[in-house]
Amino acid sequence: MFCPQCGVESSTDLKFCRSCGANLKVIGKAVSLSEAIARSDSVPAKIKDMVKNLKIEKVTDEVSRAMEKMNQEIARSSDERRNKFSWRKEKTPEQRRERHFTTGLIKFFSGGGLSIFLYFLSHALVLKLPPDVIAKIPFEIDPVVRVVWLVGLIPMLAGLGHILAGLTIRPAPVKQIEFPEQTPLRIDSEMDRKDYPNESTVFGPREPPASVTDRTTNILEHKIGR
Repeated sequence: MFCPQCGVESSTDLKFCRSCGANLKVIGKAVSLSEAIARSDSVPAKIKDMVKNLKIEKVTDEVSRAMEKMNQEIARSSDERRNKFSWRKEKTPEQRRERHFTTGLIKFFSGGGLSIFLYFLSHALVLKLPPDVIAKIPFEIDPVVRVVWLVGLIPMLAGLGHILAGLTIRPAPVKQIEFPEQTPLRIDSEMDRKDYPNESTVFGPREPPASVTDRTTNILEHKIGR
């Protein structure tokens, strides 16, 4: 079998060309298809089977790619959901207290800055509206402009509430290391003592081992006696 791109001869067992890397699997199938047409009488049935196998392999490749892509999407969505839940979940009272303090200070100072800005803006602003427009408004414009800076008190009060909520959270008590209770050493009293006799505590004299010649002499005497 020859490669259609570079013309190098390759064996039928190889799936890719060693020279250029072309896919020889399709060429092998085409060769087998031509051999089946030349040798068999039932040409339409075998052609149909070969085409069906090609279609099935193509479909299986597409399905496997789609499954891999779906698995990647599921893994990424599960990681994002896990990170989101771990961010929302507060583990310790110290973390909740710190979060309240941080949010409260940000809102408090941002509301204060907004109030100061609106206060100077409302006092420096001069509205020049035509009389017909002013007549259509059902309320006075100047008092509303003068007190518009009070809008900044809303985030300030919200921040103050967060700070108070953080102060109400008590930190978790520090766990102390518990040592096991030490049991005192037991000392036997005079009543519990056992007096052992002198005979059981005194070792007797060690006897010498029997000699080998004595045993041999006894055996010989026994044989002579017979």
